[in-house]
Amino acid sequence: MTRFVRAASAADAEAAAGLLTELHAHFEVHRPADIVRRTRRLTQNDYSTWRPAPLLIVEDETPLGFATYQLDEPAKWGPGGLRISEFLITESARGTGAGAILLAELQEVARAAGVSVSEPNQAAPEVFTTVERYIGAHVVNFAFEKRRADHWSSLRAEAAEKGWPAPQLNDLWHTELHDDPEIGHLYAEGEVPFILLPDGRVVTARFRTIYVKEYLGHGPENRWTLALSGSELRSVGGGLEIDHSWSRAENRPALAVPIDDGRLMVNYSYYASNHFGSDQGTIDYLIDLVEATASQRAHVTFEED
Repeated sequence: MTRFVRAASAADAEAAAGLLTELHAHFEVHRPADIVRRTRRLTQNDYSTWRPAPLLIVEDETPLGFATYQLDEPAKWGPGGLRISEFLITESARGTGAGAILLAELQEVARAAGVSVSEPNQAAPEVFTTVERYIGAHVVNFAFEKRRADHWSSLRAEAAEKGWPAPQLNDLWHTELHDDPEIGHLYAEGEVPFILLPDGRVVTARFRTIYVKEYLGHGPENRWTLALSGSELRSVGGGLEIDHSWSRAENRPALAVPIDDGRLMVNYSYYASNHFGSDQGTIDYLIDLVEATASQRAHVTFEED
């Protein structure tokens, strides 16, 4: 039986998806849509010198493992390098030297490009030849992922205890992702408790993360609406701007207070950045229970970078 390493091709899409699923399962990562997207990239040969196709180690054409990596060639601003993003030897082949063969091929790719293989982050250098399972922090930031999971777990528990509507989240990795999405493509949507009313009810903030294309940059952007008892409050005076941290469950609702015109108000901090600088300050959110409307009054200043 002969083992060798080669670049993955469209014909390896199913096997590559299985290997990636195994790697994710080991690290308790659940990103089915990401696997679909990356499999599609493989079938479309959507790779470049900087972002090459995955390497597969095979034995008589049976895949034993894979590695993904980024290759930065030497340039005037730096020496370049090869950074391993993911590395897996499947369980049946672990401890048989397959990891060393795959690592040696990556080192050869780096040598041919005139660079070296970077040290793995958040892992010992021997991870590729001993544990033979690795995901770089630039691919999955496990500390951030854990904090986010803790935030959502805490919010769900608090909502259940206080009788708030159950928070909802469909995050980016659980929805269909596109490398080249159309304008308006829906990445994610969710709903979180946002304002406590004096009568004990809670106004929720609903977000829809969609793809936008504008002069300040392209990418996902949150669009917000407010709802009470399951019914959307009509926004008056334009759309609502809400700090992105609310979609990550990092905040808890504050109690709204009555103001002179009979509406209820709460004030929250706000921050958003673009290519030119950042908007920061606070925003008053105003609820009219009689008219079933929501509006805002911003106290935000722009600071150039």
